Amino acid sequence: MKGKDTDSKALKLLYRSLDVDLKVKDQHRLDKALEESEELRKEKERILVQRQAVADSAGQSFGPFFAERVIQRIETLSPKKNGLEVFYENFMAAFRKVAIVSAVVLVLLISYNVIKSDIVPEDELFFMADTTMEEILDLPLF
Repeated sequence: MKGKDTDSKALKLLYRSLDVDLKVKDQHRLDKALEESEELRKEKERILVQRQAVADSAGQSFGPFFAERVIQRIETLSPKKNGLEVFYENFMAAFRKVAIVSAVVLVLLISYNVIKSDIVPEDELFFMADTTMEEILDLPLF
């Protein structure tokens, strides 16, 4: 049991040593553990290789104009649209902007015309006339 406990402590020291300077006592403990354990030496080598790979790739991938390069790549991968699709998308964008306002104006105009007109009484317009169920059922279908 003692071996596993010291291995985990040595591994923690190894990880910490990669980011900060260890105290002299801890550094001697880590050096001793590295001398005694080939497994710990391999782990240190593996970690160093991974850190170097990450450091190398980070410098290449996030250079100047990174966002613009990503957008350009996305645009080149997306399928090209024909003229009809572009027209339809622009038409729908313009239509959405005015659709609600147009509907409200249309309802207001119809309401104003119905109220000012004498053709249809207001009570019949809102189904408030004295109509019985028999009269409604006796209406001809055609």
